[in-house]
Amino acid sequence: MSITTPAILAAQQPLPLLVLDFDGTLCLGDGPVQAYADAVAEQIPEPERAALQEGLAAFLDHDPSAPAYKDGYAAVAALADGLIDSAGLDWAYAESRRRLAAGLVEISSAPGLADFLKNLDGVAFRILLTNAPLTGVPETLATLGLSDAVDLIIHDAGKPAGFTELLPALLQDKAPFELLSVGDVWINDIELPGRFGCATAFIDRFDHRTGAASLRAPRFELLYDAINTWAQNPAGFASSNPSFSTPSSEKAPL
Repeated sequence: MSITTPAILAAQQPLPLLVLDFDGTLCLGDGPVQAYADAVAEQIPEPERAALQEGLAAFLDHDPSAPAYKDGYAAVAALADGLIDSAGLDWAYAESRRRLAAGLVEISSAPGLADFLKNLDGVAFRILLTNAPLTGVPETLATLGLSDAVDLIIHDAGKPAGFTELLPALLQDKAPFELLSVGDVWINDIELPGRFGCATAFIDRFDHRTGAASLRAPRFELLYDAINTWAQNPAGFASSNPSFSTPSSEKAPL
């Protein structure tokens, strides 16, 4: 099924659209990326395994001497460059999701997230939009008490490029400011929605300060109040936020 099919269903909802990333946004903790690193390490020569794990740990611990990777998954792939091919990386990622689905990976969520999202029921249509396969996603939501806090799951989204199809589908009957995209990877979750005129909320865990966002904080829970303000009145939020021009029903081109 095309990713635009569920997007069209979401667009028919009369509510504003809250688009939520999965890893690093709804699902917290370094367990998933560590599972990926472990699966990669199983396929590379033993002498290089320690360097891979130490490099990932340095990145996740904000070591100033560590390179600035996009996220932990990009860090693992870069650290394993030349030691494993793309098929091996793909297997490692799929294996990490299987371990996640089996409950073998330690995860958590932001404080109060379940209550925050449940309180938006009937106020905003809550879409989980992830590049991950479906494997592990419903199980994780259940573990975190979020199964009833999400209205729609769109998986294998192919962000950021996938937004070029998704945003027009989601916004066919809405002004851009009626969609807010939340995520922790600026280029994946924030850049294209922002260029399209949508509201954005960047969880800048590593203080990357990569680019513009309507909202920004190091932790998701610090964004709850502002996101709720947007959900209650997207047009008012847009008109009072300096990252927007005057609200318009016209959809900005990509």
